[in-house]
Amino acid sequence: KRKKKKRLICWIFAVILSSFIGYVLGMRNSSNPSRVDETDEFMREYADENIDKEVLHEDVTSIKPASVCDGPKVFWIKLPKIFNFKVCEILYDDLNRVDDQCPQIHAFRRERLNSDEIPDSMAPYQEVLYDNSQFDVNSIINYRIEGSECRVFSKEEADLFYVEIFLGPIAGAVWKNPDMLTNNRKQWEMLFDYVYHVMRTGQAPVPELMNTLSDVSAIETDLRTIESLPNSTIWNRCHGCDHFMVSGRIGRDFQRVGGLVGDRHNKLLPVDKWKHVNFFSIEGSSPNNDRFPNFTGIPYPGHVHPSSVASLQNHIEELRTRKRKHMISLVGKDISGRHIAIRQCEALDDEVCKFMACTRKPNSPCIEHGSVKTLEVYADSLFCFQPHGDSPTRQGLFDSMSMGCIPVVPDSTSFSGYRLHIRDAEKFILIAYRPEDAIQKIKEMGEEGYRRMFHNLLKVLPNMIYAHQDTGFDDAISVMLKNLSCKAEIMKHGNGKTVSSPPSYC
Repeated sequence: KRKKKKRLICWIFAVILSSFIGYVLGMRNSSNPSRVDETDEFMREYADENIDKEVLHEDVTSIKPASVCDGPKVFWIKLPKIFNFKVCEILYDDLNRVDDQCPQIHAFRRERLNSDEIPDSMAPYQEVLYDNSQFDVNSIINYRIEGSECRVFSKEEADLFYVEIFLGPIAGAVWKNPDMLTNNRKQWEMLFDYVYHVMRTGQAPVPELMNTLSDVSAIETDLRTIESLPNSTIWNRCHGCDHFMVSGRIGRDFQRVGGLVGDRHNKLLPVDKWKHVNFFSIEGSSPNNDRFPNFTGIPYPGHVHPSSVASLQNHIEELRTRKRKHMISLVGKDISGRHIAIRQCEALDDEVCKFMACTRKPNSPCIEHGSVKTLEVYADSLFCFQPHGDSPTRQGLFDSMSMGCIPVVPDSTSFSGYRLHIRDAEKFILIAYRPEDAIQKIKEMGEEGYRRMFHNLLKVLPNMIYAHQDTGFDDAISVMLKNLSCKAEIMKHGNGKTVSSPPSYC
């Protein structure tokens, strides 16, 4: 009887408490009436929690164990550190000034994200947040391949070959220390010849022989060792179509290097040798670009890196249920070409358009609080305007998607370089030249149109982010490797011919 009495008392207390909370919330809402216009109505309708929960990408909902390789097998062609982790020491006079541009040994730098400064509203995302630089993509890919179940140690067993050369710092040196390139052109030509012959013959001299750029005799010795060797069986499969290298800079940077890379007639990357090798960068060349090499775009690394399927699912659920305060937002520096867009946004209430200035000044929220402040604005917005910067694509395009904010871009050049990862872009990216145009389109699409785009964004989100490790879903790296492997299979069998037994993922 006592137990029944206690249960009854608890039940009565819970009813009273819930009624009181409902009354308080009702009073709070009634004390702050908002304008009844199209914008407010859209925002209220959006807030209903009727968004379809079945939004996960098919590769997430039908996951495979992370311990099973369900993609191409990758052989890692390790090169002397002069080509990767030591390249910055050779190219730059002051390493402290270019720390963020030089690939790090530790791919995921959580320590850069000060957990004490994370706003309460961002606490649910802390498990997946890292403060990576766009230039960390090489380190991330190194880290992933090194620990991947798909890594193999036999060339004959491999489907793809990862060439560990960090191209980004070489392009970056054009602005920071161009003399190091121009005054040492012969050495750079020899270094790239070395890489080519290592790929072609499948053999590499002892890496320790090459320690510095000035060690010309060691480079010459190594070159003589392998230049006379015949093509390897592996190379003859498709003359490098299954070999790839990655850059943490945009593809356009390599067209500015003054003939060292990107010029059709240079000696560094002669077309007859390198034309089948695959180059990837965080922003690809235009599909109509006929320059060599042609870089295929892969997503900016961003800040969201799930370590498991469960953490991805939790992250997507947090995005799905988050209450968003702003119809559209714009984060960035007030530079040429953005003035009108910024003025339009500043003229509107924050509920309609939120602008946050992001500069290099010490009191800038982006400097004072780091990337988490930018991510918070994205997480609080339905749509995120991503204008062009130095190039058509901003890192914000992928940052906003990772926080469930539908990107708004001026035109298709913002995503046209990502033909492997971004398909049917109009389903989850809105094209509008300026914020006012976007707001008009958003009102016209209504609640149903927004929900459809948000649903599509969450479906493709796993393909746009870099998982912390092999996880069982197709992240940005998996998409890159699988597409490359399928392309290589076609080339090995001859273009136009049907591959008799293609891999299951093709």
